[in-house]
Amino acid sequence: KQWYQRRVRAEGICIACNLGTKELDDGTVDYSSIINIDIYNTELGWELGQCVRAWNKSVQRWMKTYVYDTTKLPKSVRTDFVFALSAFWHGVRPGYYLCFLSAPPMLKLQMKVSNLTSKARETNPSLETMYRVVSWSFVRLMSCMFILPFYVLDLDRTLAIWSSMYWVPQIAISIVFIVSLVLPEGQRPERPKTS
Repeated sequence: KQWYQRRVRAEGICIACNLGTKELDDGTVDYSSIINIDIYNTELGWELGQCVRAWNKSVQRWMKTYVYDTTKLPKSVRTDFVFALSAFWHGVRPGYYLCFLSAPPMLKLQMKVSNLTSKARETNPSLETMYRVVSWSFVRLMSCMFILPFYVLDLDRTLAIWSSMYWVPQIAISIVFIVSLVLPEGQRPERPKTS
């Protein structure tokens, strides 16, 4: 709650001071570079990618422009590299790396599951609704488990907490991953480009 309040206040101050705005050809003002968080999609996004894209948007634009798009690494590991760089930016405590490096495998897994189920969901609206509910629940649970190290920061304490939960998040992700390897992949529908 305090994170949202601080960010929204900072955005409001920037808008009030006309910092970071740009006037468009039709005379309207564009505030998109100032808006740094989309609270609705951060909290209610049904795919992890939605939640990630809705958080710290200006830093993500910078990381995509200057890191992801310019690195010579293969596309398959660019996301991992960006998250590792983000962890390094926050500091050298193990919790940052446990948190940030948990995201790329989860993003790839959710994309794989989405691809596997896309054809069935296109033909059956009730399956789409069920997918979104299950996916939203999965994202909420996994996000809580993998954001935890960001706050704890200590490796031993994080492992002790995960152990006290019997490694359920890690086991659940492993099961979904193994099942996704066995099932045939569907076609992922085209997504509209966002800036």
